[in-house]
Amino acid sequence: MPDAPILGGIHRPEDLTTADDFTKKHTPFVSCERTGESCEVFVEVGHAVSHPNTPDHFIEWIELRVGDATVARFDFSAVVTQPSIKCRLNLEPSTEIVAYASCNLHGVWAAGITV
Repeated sequence: MPDAPILGGIHRPEDLTTADDFTKKHTPFVSCERTGESCEVFVEVGHAVSHPNTPDHFIEWIELRVGDATVARFDFSAVVTQPSIKCRLNLEPSTEIVAYASCNLHGVWAAGITV
């Protein structure tokens, strides 16, 4: 996939182990550590391959959703912020969390984890 704008839709790669660098640097990496009823959720964009962070190309926001509900959203500015977040959520076991990340040039990317 060329490093060029992608139009429309949400990009949710199925297998990041075989994905190209373009896909890896845009797809959110989601991990979670459960302690009792709560989960500490960590999301990073550019986990395997660094994503640019320049005024012309950066991650605008990361959003966490459980089902149809947005439970957290973090907005970023270019250069001074890094696209990673950590938050604690009270969730039942076997709940799916999906992280969405928006690149100002290449659209919205998503990845999920069951906690």
